[in-house]
Amino acid sequence: MAETKKEKLDDVLSSLLQVGQIKACAIVSKEGLLINSRTPPDVDARIFSALCSTIMGAAEAASNQMKTGSVSEISLKTEQGTIVLIPAGPKAILTALTETEAQIGLILFEMESHAKQVENVLHEM
Repeated sequence: MAETKKEKLDDVLSSLLQVGQIKACAIVSKEGLLINSRTPPDVDARIFSALCSTIMGAAEAASNQMKTGSVSEISLKTEQGTIVLIPAGPKAILTALTETEAQIGLILFEMESHAKQVENVLHEM
């Protein structure tokens, strides 16, 4: 029996968590709707999705205004870790919350391939 899109997206997020140094991850639509997530119980994934969508939208608007091209990644370093956002095709965003001392280069490298997997799953017929 073929895997559903939800199962395939579950697999992508589970695989991303296996990279290590990632506390939470999610796939959100550019409109701010939660598609899928792996977040701790104390995090409201729906609010997090809306906020990530807003951040990406603002970054894209600024990039368009400054004529600097498309946004390829966003990272927000905080006291408790880094929030990383990367486009996953034209309609989705892959997000991750890393540990404080995470190797961001490795995280970004892994997120790029996982974002491509998300894009492929979301565009399957």
